[in-house]
Amino acid sequence: MKYDIFISYKHFDEQGLITKDFQIGQRLFDTLSSLGYRVFFSSNSLEKIGSSRYKEDIDAALDTASIMIVVITKIEYATSHWVQYEWDSFYNDYLSGVRKDANLFTLTLNINIHDLPRTLRNVQNFSYQEDLSSLCSFIKNALPKNMNEQHCSDLNLNIDTESRIKIISGKEVTNSDIEQAVKLDELIYDNVYQVDSTLCEEWVKVNPDIYVMAKDKATNKVIAYVNISPITDECYDRLKNGDFIDSKITPDMILSYDMPFPYSVYFSSIVIHPDYQNTEVFMELFNAIIDKFIYLGHHEVYIRRMIADAVTKNGEKFCKLFNMTKVKGSDHNSTLYEVSLIPPKFRILSKKTKLLHDYYQEKYEETPFLFDDE
Repeated sequence: MKYDIFISYKHFDEQGLITKDFQIGQRLFDTLSSLGYRVFFSSNSLEKIGSSRYKEDIDAALDTASIMIVVITKIEYATSHWVQYEWDSFYNDYLSGVRKDANLFTLTLNINIHDLPRTLRNVQNFSYQEDLSSLCSFIKNALPKNMNEQHCSDLNLNIDTESRIKIISGKEVTNSDIEQAVKLDELIYDNVYQVDSTLCEEWVKVNPDIYVMAKDKATNKVIAYVNISPITDECYDRLKNGDFIDSKITPDMILSYDMPFPYSVYFSSIVIHPDYQNTEVFMELFNAIIDKFIYLGHHEVYIRRMIADAVTKNGEKFCKLFNMTKVKGSDHNSTLYEVSLIPPKFRILSKKTKLLHDYYQEKYEETPFLFDDE
């Protein structure tokens, strides 16, 4: 039998009792199976197969699965015999080129991921305390053709969101859209972080590609947006110092993408209307950004580094998710994060981010002198 997803977990503890890992794995198995995925979960799958050839069946499942999720509630469980065998075999197939489509994730509870084995600490991690919706979103993105388009009510995950929204960017964004985006700011940000729509319109006159927005097709209203602006090195350094805020950015600090050289960008904001925060809107926006970066690269425009000012918990979560490094706290009670895109230091979160990662890595190897600091 072929599988989409392999769940790796420690079944029994040292006293022979069922582990929390098994319980989490069972819920994960039930959830993913209900969404139409073919999931290998040894306790259920081997019983269904009716086979006593444990290792052979494990290996057969490892050969077909595109995704492995390692459930971990104790550090020592990650290196138990069968768990380590499973994730180590899966990852080695990826490194050797045998499995080019492999995606390895961890699902942890009360674990410091820096204590995990090196392989596991460097892959995408999801916290079980945050429920399973984020993990399901990433899995859907990695395996879109296998998604059963039914509503997963216990996760409050709207599987049909993709058909209800459209993504706009560049010259598609109007002043009316910008005004709606500013209204979204009022729902999410404190006054100190809100920017007047007139200033935003001035930014867009310099570079219309700073915005990517999501609109509800039924209402034609902006329900989410991202602002990623190429800025001067001087502006970048001021932001990184922590005593400068984006509401003070003037149009002359914004750059247009009209020259073929590496840019520094400011991830100013990602805002999603509260009614859409448990949907696929985030991944739609995120993938649109990746598409834009790849498109720009085809025109010799590359994004070398990115800084973000995380002013909300969700903003901070995204920065950590993308493997951005904490720089410092700002003077306005936020946290600054930074990541190198060329050479790529960001975390591969989906197939599209892997495309960008490989593309940027290739460009760096071709001309490292363009991207290295002097």
